[in-house]
Amino acid sequence: MTHLLPAFYFGLFLVGLLIGLALILRNRHSLAYTYFGIYNLITAWGFFVSFMLVSGLIMQFPSFFRTAAPLHYLWGPLCYLFVRNLLSSNNRFYKTDILHFLPFMLHFVELLPFYLTAREYKIQVLSGMFSSGDRFGISEGLLSSYWHSILKFSQMLIYNILQWRLLYLFNTTQNKLFKENNRLIINWVTFVNFTGTVMILSAQWHRIMMSGPVLFGIGITDILFYMYYLGIWYYMLVKTELLSGIKLNHVVPVHDGLVLDDSSTLISKRVQGYEELIIKMETQMQVHQSFLDENFNIALLAKQIYSPEYKISKAIKFKYGIHFPEYINRYRIDYIDYHFTQNPEWKKYTIDGMAASAGFNSRNAFYSAFKKIKGTTPTIFFKRS
Repeated sequence: MTHLLPAFYFGLFLVGLLIGLALILRNRHSLAYTYFGIYNLITAWGFFVSFMLVSGLIMQFPSFFRTAAPLHYLWGPLCYLFVRNLLSSNNRFYKTDILHFLPFMLHFVELLPFYLTAREYKIQVLSGMFSSGDRFGISEGLLSSYWHSILKFSQMLIYNILQWRLLYLFNTTQNKLFKENNRLIINWVTFVNFTGTVMILSAQWHRIMMSGPVLFGIGITDILFYMYYLGIWYYMLVKTELLSGIKLNHVVPVHDGLVLDDSSTLISKRVQGYEELIIKMETQMQVHQSFLDENFNIALLAKQIYSPEYKISKAIKFKYGIHFPEYINRYRIDYIDYHFTQNPEWKKYTIDGMAASAGFNSRNAFYSAFKKIKGTTPTIFFKRS
């Protein structure tokens, strides 16, 4: 057991390091996977420091001691930001996002005096910890390690609840085809959330209610923690496409003959901005299906995705070569077409009923849009179908 535990920790460090680097390097343009890559690198560093402790090498390199402690305050925020950006196709870092990192910065400042102390003092603290067998009784700041541990897991629980809310809102979409096309992402986020909830609640209960923590043996809290990360890493290694950074698969209704230039080279920041804006629009359309509201217009979309109207118009023109009304009407007609073929109840609908269900506010508007997009009238089209 003397050599097994250090080898175990070092193995976890290597796995976490490789997965974290793979997520970042293979998804350089994805902020969501950058968050998750850093999340795994922080975990890997924690395992490395644990390896130094259980192997005794920390006494030779005491400067490593407590270096992982502030980083643990990033677990909750980074996982939440990963889920938020992944489910929204959002690749932006907002100014307010810096607030998520405030606990980490405060704890770092709290421990800064300890980091700057002499090597001999750190060895003295380590010797006291080894002799007492209490790794949570250390207090080199305002709070002891025990209370910081409670705060960290409480913070993780709050962020975990926020992640469940994001997933719930994502799943409220009635677009079944969109959900089916993104089933892997939904299952992946559900797995991360569920295992996180079980780990956090179990570890927090054990830490508060149980006494006599084990120093370098594997306690219940440790086992739960390891199982959580081993489960996540195993899931990613089985579903290798997760390491490559899967993104939301949008089902865009396209007019016959119109080719979407998804492989075009982004030659300027403006073009890249159009591409990012289109992704936000497609997510809004397919998750929330705002087009079903007959009063929906470009002003409402601008408010929903926090983008100026003129940029939305330019992005649609750049990507699809059409104007906003036709862009929305394609979604509405695609919605009718899908439900007419997939939902037997829709066979009983009148043409006016289908138009109203899809967000058209008049018969004339529906017929005009339908003939322009489908090349025939609704009556002839549905008779053929």
